[in-house]
Amino acid sequence: MTTVAPASFVDADGHVLEHPDGMLEYAPPEYRERVWHVETDGSGKDWVVFDGQRSPANTFAYAGCGGMPPDVQAKAAAGEIRYADIRPGAFEPIQRLADLDAERIDQTVLYPTNLLGIAGVADVGFATAQCRAYNDWLSDFCSTAPDRLFGIAIIPQQDPDEAAAEIARAAAKPNLVGTLIRPNPVVEWKHFLDPVWDPIWRAASDAGWPLGLHPYLAGDVPGAVLGLRLNTIKSRTAPFEIQGQLNMKNIFWTQCIGNPVDMMTSLAFVLAGGVCERFPDLTFIVLETNGGWITPWMERLDHHYKSFPFDVPDISMAPSEYFRRQCYISFDADEETLGIAAESEYVGAERIIWASDYPHPDAKFPGTVDELLTNIGDMDAGSQQAIACGNARRLYSLPDTGHVSGV
Repeated sequence: MTTVAPASFVDADGHVLEHPDGMLEYAPPEYRERVWHVETDGSGKDWVVFDGQRSPANTFAYAGCGGMPPDVQAKAAAGEIRYADIRPGAFEPIQRLADLDAERIDQTVLYPTNLLGIAGVADVGFATAQCRAYNDWLSDFCSTAPDRLFGIAIIPQQDPDEAAAEIARAAAKPNLVGTLIRPNPVVEWKHFLDPVWDPIWRAASDAGWPLGLHPYLAGDVPGAVLGLRLNTIKSRTAPFEIQGQLNMKNIFWTQCIGNPVDMMTSLAFVLAGGVCERFPDLTFIVLETNGGWITPWMERLDHHYKSFPFDVPDISMAPSEYFRRQCYISFDADEETLGIAAESEYVGAERIIWASDYPHPDAKFPGTVDELLTNIGDMDAGSQQAIACGNARRLYSLPDTGHVSGV
């Protein structure tokens, strides 16, 4: 099939790396020394300072080396480059726009990187202050190009009432278009069908904000990494360990296994546990866990709904019907199973968005858009347009500016 390629592309899950000192001015005085920032000691070594802990900053620099030459990425993986030496577009808006143009991406929605782990902070007062400082900084970051840069707010998930209050506050800020939580039962292992989470669902619904389920690879909160003891597996070859606040020793196992297990579990509770039934105006986004599992998972949930309806009395439709009504799933541009989900009766092209994951090391840059075009090139024009840009604009309520990057 020969179709005209979409002229517009929206990255539905890009990332911004936390600025070395940008959040300090937004923090209240009592928390200023604890919010995320980078300090350089007398010997020239950089340290990430966060919640009273000091960690080598070069460990975190690896998250911002996407698109850099292979030798630089190798040095980053070995902890041999400074935080300031990562790709500038990771945390500077003007450089980010240049990278978007080079990739022909018109608009991007920015999720955090290291602050994805905010739910693991024990001090709720500090966690709330950090969320506010980050959200205010991100709102201003996106103001550089308010028709192209859009931010996802973070919330103190460990306290649903405080999280709801921050959703209401942040929703009034310009350039922010949604929020996220980790797909983890961080409140006393209470899964998402428990009423303890209702303040978050209600606040996001009232704000008209989509709520992203975005995983994080650490073993700092309840979930698959702790439950399956994935954080105890030590790499035999990695040159450094990511421990401390992150409580992990091996990226492969915690991310490869932990992320999808947490996501599949949480999505099941959201769909079959009555959350979508009770909050029909709330939209959920399934992010950064690949997408090939979504079709068989929806099929399995529907099968169990038909076989054991007495165990899920809080829903009136099959789980996949709620998914098609209220959910979207993100695929990386090169995922071969994207087409299967697009053609599936359980998902469909209108529920698929794509993500660059820029500036993380596994991000393809440049070349992400080319990968996407190769992947969706055999689809009809309507499906291509929906996946390339239309679904993301509808999901996040983004303007259709008509801007075409790099042309």
